[in-house]
Amino acid sequence: MNGFSSHAGYRTEFMGGQKREVPEPGARPERVERFGWWPSPFSARQVAAGKISRSGLQSDGASLWWLESRPEEGGRQVVVSDAGGGAPTDVSPPAVSVRSRVHEYGGGAATVSGGTLFYVDQEDQRLYRSTIGDGDGDGDGDGAGPVPLTPEPESRSGWSYRYADGALTPTGDWLICVEEGHQRSGTRHRVTAVATDGSLRVIPLVDAGGFVAAPRPSPDGARLAWVGWSHPHMSWDESEVWVSELVESDAGIHVAGAHRVAGGVGISVGQPRWCTDGSLVLIDDRTGWWLPCRIPGDRLDAAGAVVAADAADAAVPMVDLDAEFHAPDWALGAATMAELADGSLIARMHRDGRDHLVRLHPPAATGTAARADWEVGVVEQPCLTISGVAVADGQRIGILGATATAGMGVYQVSVDGSEPARRLTPAPAGHGPGNPAEADVAVAEPFVADTGAGPVPGLFYPPTNTAARGPETSRPPLVVFCHGGPTGAAEPGFDPLIQFFTSRGLAVAAVNYRGSSGYGRDYRRSLQGRWGIADVDDCTAYAVALAEAGRVDGANLAIRGTSAGGLTALGALVRSQAFRGAASWYGVTDLQALATDTHDFESRYLDGLVGPLPAAADVYRQRSPLYHPDAVTGAVLLLQGADDPVVPPDQSERFAEALAAHGVRCTLEVFAGESHGFRRADTIEACLVAELGFYRSLFGPDAGDDQPPPAPGPPGIR
Repeated sequence: MNGFSSHAGYRTEFMGGQKREVPEPGARPERVERFGWWPSPFSARQVAAGKISRSGLQSDGASLWWLESRPEEGGRQVVVSDAGGGAPTDVSPPAVSVRSRVHEYGGGAATVSGGTLFYVDQEDQRLYRSTIGDGDGDGDGDGAGPVPLTPEPESRSGWSYRYADGALTPTGDWLICVEEGHQRSGTRHRVTAVATDGSLRVIPLVDAGGFVAAPRPSPDGARLAWVGWSHPHMSWDESEVWVSELVESDAGIHVAGAHRVAGGVGISVGQPRWCTDGSLVLIDDRTGWWLPCRIPGDRLDAAGAVVAADAADAAVPMVDLDAEFHAPDWALGAATMAELADGSLIARMHRDGRDHLVRLHPPAATGTAARADWEVGVVEQPCLTISGVAVADGQRIGILGATATAGMGVYQVSVDGSEPARRLTPAPAGHGPGNPAEADVAVAEPFVADTGAGPVPGLFYPPTNTAARGPETSRPPLVVFCHGGPTGAAEPGFDPLIQFFTSRGLAVAAVNYRGSSGYGRDYRRSLQGRWGIADVDDCTAYAVALAEAGRVDGANLAIRGTSAGGLTALGALVRSQAFRGAASWYGVTDLQALATDTHDFESRYLDGLVGPLPAAADVYRQRSPLYHPDAVTGAVLLLQGADDPVVPPDQSERFAEALAAHGVRCTLEVFAGESHGFRRADTIEACLVAELGFYRSLFGPDAGDDQPPPAPGPPGIR
């Protein structure tokens, strides 16, 4: 039965323990406005400035630090530290943007230890060392400026290198990290050791021919753990954790032996970390859920081999839950689990459509610490969405997350709830003191659509604005949000982009269609072989279910998506007649071009989602919107970065030309200097204005508080 279905534990006025201010019962705004034209407190400029991304939350033992983008500075990314619990301070050089391009999605671009910052400069992708604490972060204490640690690109061989996901050896002499080498003939991935003394020594440690991630030396420096996988698999489909002996001497550094200790066929692993007792903790999904597992230190010999046990049995699940402690590693450097001073672990756990912070206590019985009976206790904190967890001083917990009414920020919480959560980062522009009130924020309501293929979960955001309401006799139009990945997921944390639309009287639905993460391996794998079909059908069925439940106007539906979600949104105009139009931000239109022209990381991704080439060439064509312009049933808005290496602009340009040739209304805007994922405030603002105007033109033009909708025209570049 289609309809509205809420999950236990969710309330729209209370989310994550944070009270939400709501109008008194019966209080209704007097101003009646057409849905979509409400006067909004969220301007496009505010939302663009508020789209600050924070990532890479870590601890160097004493302080918390993270990376923070600055849309108003052209998307420059800086390293920020709380200086041991104080006010956040920028610690990276002022003129530098810290960003890695490994796998094109980057991540793990900075490491901090003992007052020293190691970072990747976005411009040349080299690693640098800089001293923190001289007031501006732009030098190494002697006025010489940041010290390069990796050589310039090799001109004769043609090799250029990118680095990410570094971890220091206990001596501090080597930064062990992921190295991605590029040459005309191809790409290679290795674990390398980079000397921290500025000698430009780079020593390969692991070169197995596949992909590598999360190289982590043990606290005593005797072992090295890392994650590896190979084409055609992605790490969230099939990967392994390896351990080797790590030998560091005056002559250099090398590994001896390599032993698989977790993962393998049909198993995904991630986040290996060494604990102070010598054990290795990691996450794998052999049970069908990404759960923390542990290998006691005494079960590994000096070379990393498992003692008296098969490698497949070495890592034992610590808990037995239907919950996720990990997510797809689109970006490197994931850290959602950390150790407290008493040996217990603090971790993010995703369950029932939201994130929780939990503490894992080892069992009391001696000798059972590897069994699946660790105690799980929920730690009180305000966030619904958590993307990072770290511990400073052994007990000060930092989390990177978003609440129901405030965007991604860093919070400090206590393990026992004895102290209230403290936000370390300012509220983003567009929300906070002097900005829109909480009563003007649309809070996610869980909604499950029962479809012929099974239940499809997601989030519904009703139009919300204390200054206006819609006509009594009508329902609001709906915009369906299709997340990227397609293994991503819609999260319930505050997103100013969603508020930009809901505050103007448009309803929003964020759908976790088949293939989404957060619901176990089976659901994540249910899109295999069906991308472009199952996801499209689920998003369409979700919109229809909301209309049948009386929540939205079924005659006024639109759909939008980013990246992989763009394929889903555009495919909905081909496979159904439910939507008036679709907006795509750097979205896929040609699956075969994506498979053959994209970067190495994703070059075999579609083998599983669609089928291996060339055998499945006809299937690729059938599911690519580019080849079905005559079947498109609504208007199209394409927003594209000119420098996108993941989905090149050619995909949007060819699709726009094909639509124009078939008389389908299409507007294409290409933004110079933007890549895959827009970072500049001016770009985001322009896209929001264009997208709002597009929806208004679909749902009926009228006078409004923003610019009028753009007229259809030829492709342009900005």
